[in-house]
Amino acid sequence: MPLLVINAGSTTTKFKLFKEEGLTELISGMVDCINGKNICTLYKEGKKYEWEIPPTSYTNPGDLIIKELKDFEISKLGFRVVHGGEFFTKTTLLDTDSIKKIEELSNIAPLHNPPAIKRIKEFRAVLPDKKFYAVFDTSFHTQMPPKAFLYGLPYEYYQFYNVRRYGFHGISHKYINNVLQSLEIRAKKVISCHLGGGASICAINDGKSIDTTMGFTPLEGLIMATRAGDVDDGAITYIQKLTKYSDYEMEEIENKKSGLLGISGVTSDMRTLLDMEKDDNERAHLAIEMYVYRIQKYIGAYIAALDGIDAIIVTAGVGCGSDVIRKRIFSGLKSFGLEVDDSINNNRINVAENLKISTKSSKPIWIIPTNEELQIAKEIINL
Repeated sequence: MPLLVINAGSTTTKFKLFKEEGLTELISGMVDCINGKNICTLYKEGKKYEWEIPPTSYTNPGDLIIKELKDFEISKLGFRVVHGGEFFTKTTLLDTDSIKKIEELSNIAPLHNPPAIKRIKEFRAVLPDKKFYAVFDTSFHTQMPPKAFLYGLPYEYYQFYNVRRYGFHGISHKYINNVLQSLEIRAKKVISCHLGGGASICAINDGKSIDTTMGFTPLEGLIMATRAGDVDDGAITYIQKLTKYSDYEMEEIENKKSGLLGISGVTSDMRTLLDMEKDDNERAHLAIEMYVYRIQKYIGAYIAALDGIDAIIVTAGVGCGSDVIRKRIFSGLKSFGLEVDDSINNNRINVAENLKISTKSSKPIWIIPTNEELQIAKEIINL
């Protein structure tokens, strides 16, 4: 019987159905709310189907997805949950107690956990007799040492309030590192770069995350599409004093109006920024330069943390999608033995297969498309 994997966001619910034997993908799709319209997209047998769901026949994504999969007897379901805190360190069977605990973590993940909880409850209402599992983005980072996950704050804030760096994108980092092991069998010291709308880098030593750029929330670290990344907290309080912004308004600015969008003043889309840069738009150029520099800086830091590097991976929308950004990132890292082969990298956009883009003398540089849903299926198949 097939496995169903659900990856829920605030407005989008993605799903993939896998055949249990060999985890072959049978059907995938998503339910998306676009400008108030509910759009369903389905990929089946190499064909794409898309349609709008009339409000009169729409209840929730869970009900709709199960109706579309009515011809399949689903064995179990896996859900991506962004934040597991310190409590959830591995894939967990979802019952009343575990769901309640995930709900309690919403106070430290208000943007990310509530959509997952909502979808879990919707699917449980439709399939009450099936087993449900949660796979957490934070789990892969739970073995980081205290020197990496603690902040330089009074220790009691960690003791009493669990304020620490948790890290995210763990499902993606784990997946692409596992794929790398079949491509580079001696690669133990690995740097994984998930470069999408949200972006993070992870230092991996012998399969374990030892440090990562995101922190207590997914806001810390790299400059992202609309997130600021690393910012001195003093600058935030200073802005609030001048503008009288509330905490909520400031969080909205840091999460949704900053990053590439905030710097360029126009867009968060890297493709558009690159086109604008060609037209000598200074702000677009600045946004790209800052984006690339922050990535280079963290790669250098993680090579030091790992005491060397055996291989590096890029993935997600920008990592797989932009030959220009890949070239710029690695052009500043030649002293670390990392160099892109232009004859392989140039004009390779939206790469959908594993591709080695390094020169023969370079440490291996791989593009590996991520597949979080497949990794979730692997996590739950034997449970």
